[in-house]
This record gives sequence, C-alpha cells and structure tokens, in this order.
Amino acid sequence: MAKLAKKPKEDHSNDWLSTYSDMVTLLLTFFVLLYASSSADEVKWQYIYQAFQSHGKYLNEYVDSPNPTPEEGEGTASEQPSTGGMGTLPQTTDELYHYIAQYISDNDLSDSVSVENGAAHLNIRFDNNVFFEPNSAVLTQQGKDLLDGISPGINAVKNSIKTCTVNGHTAKAVSAVNDWDLSSGRAVSVVKYMDFRKVLDTEQFRTKGSGYAEPIADNDTIEGMAKNRRVEMVILKNDVDLTDPAVIKDILKYDYGVDMDNYDPDGDHSNNTTKVPNDYAQSIIDSLDEKFPDQGSSGLMVGPVISGDYDSFLMSAEADSSAGDAGSGADSASE
Repeated sequence: MAKLAKKPKEDHSNDWLSTYSDMVTLLLTFFVLLYASSSADEVKWQYIYQAFQSHGKYLNEYVDSPNPTPEEGEGTASEQPSTGGMGTLPQTTDELYHYIAQYISDNDLSDSVSVENGAAHLNIRFDNNVFFEPNSAVLTQQGKDLLDGISPGINAVKNSIKTCTVNGHTAKAVSAVNDWDLSSGRAVSVVKYMDFRKVLDTEQFRTKGSGYAEPIADNDTIEGMAKNRRVEMVILKNDVDLTDPAVIKDILKYDYGVDMDNYDPDGDHSNNTTKVPNDYAQSIIDSLDEKFPDQGSSGLMVGPVISGDYDSFLMSAEADSSAGDAGSGADSASE
C-alpha cells in the first residue's frame, strides 16, 4: 500500500503582518479623525476643555448625553464648574461681562472683585489680597485659580478683544518696597501667567504700573489704602460700533488717554469753554504723543517717510525750486 504524501508544513512566519496591517488601518483612521476635526469650531473645543477641567461636574451640549443619569456623588447638568463662569462660553464682549459677573457671584467674590461694562471696554478690578501677599509681586495660588476661572471666557472672545491692559496700583504708605517696582511687577506677573496659559495672543497684552498716583479712595485711612491696593484689567473691545459717540468717547479715554469729560465738565455739550482747563489742547497733544511716539526730530510724521537725509532733501528741493523760478522769470522777460 502506497504511503500518503506528507503535507508540507504551513509557514506562519508572516502572520504578524495581519496584526500590523490592522494597527496601520487603525492609525490611519485616527489621523483621518484628527484631520477632520482640525477645522472644528474653537468655541466647541472650549466647551470640551471646560467639561474635562470640571472633572465631570458640568455637562454641556457638546459632551452631554441626551438623558444623563449621574450616580450618587457625580455632577449634573445644572451644576457649574469650579473653574469657570457661566456654563455657556460667551460669544461677545458683552456676554463676557455677564460671564465674569456670574463667576464672581457663584464664587462669593463680590467683596474683592468687581467688573464694569463700558461702551468700548470692560474693567475688572481685583483687590490686592486676591493675587498677592503684602509687598510681593508673586502670584498666589488663589490668584492663579481666579485667573483660571475667568480665562476660558476671555479666550472664547479673543477675536473681539483689541487689547488687555493690566495696571498695578499701590497705596501711599511707608513700605520697604518701591511703589513703582511693586505695581509694575504685579501687573507683569498677571500678564505673564495669562500669556503662559495662552489666554490671548501676546500682542494683545499691555502692562502698566501706576504706583500710588491713581488712588480711588483716601490714603489717610486703612480702608482707603486697602481699596487703592489693587490690580485692574482693562479689556478694550473690538466688536463695537465706531460711529457711536459713547464708543468713541470710551476709546479716546482708555486707548488714547484723552478723557473728554475734562473738556465738557457739565456734560451738556454747550460749548462753554470757561470751565475747560487752559491747557486742554496741550494735554490732548501729549496724550497723542504718548500713543504715537516721535519717529524723528520733526515730530509726529504722517504719510510716507522719505528715506535718507531729510535736511539735504529739503535743501536740494529748495535749490531746484529757486532754479525753476529763475528760469520762469527769464522766460517771462523774453516774451
């Protein structure tokens, strides 16, 4: 009886290719997903970020299931995140005002933080003890938590913000630290933290240290000095109607340093100049000079700049003009 031929042994040395191809397919799917989401709405990403930051204590429309049934100890859709303002991130600077005001209310900060909504600006005022220890320009953890709380809202409307100026203030009192150094250092500390967190673009930030030169209360009392020790954040809006007189007035005051109330003390537009300061014109010029520093010895320059030696250019132009006038005279005499 003939022997059956032995079956050749199967080669399994390339079985790993099947697993490898599955992995490559999954990777490809993952990168396609990343590419598809790369053009997603920035605000939606802020919602998702907010949900993760709240550790499940807050659910919004982009990450919430249709009918959430949280277990005991978990959050619900009605709870607010511990590091944020209102549940819905703002879409405009006016909504940002309500967002920050809600955050202040929810976290019982009304005694130390306030927000004002102007025609073209938002002014957020922080008591000094919220951010810093006495005579220190180092942000406390409480200050960092506060900035983290309002930053998602500010970031959500970054395209509607022209500038964000942080101004440090001190009280007029005996101190071991120079007031200018301390006020400037505190403003810089706040901006550096917000810039590190990418709350706004670096170009949008400004800092200012005013020392005790701009008090809002009497420095002769302890309560007054406490009010004067503060940090103010002025956000200049970019989503405003530039034909609105109130907006123009606000921009002149907070962007150019020209307070129109000084030139119309009664606010009745009566053109009564008797109450207007004598140096009002010079004060406006000084404000514009500060906003637009001189670029040369000739003062504020408007229009195209001529390269080279300007004095030589003038002398050459005058010589050409004189020659032209002489030639013109000769032509007239020969007629």
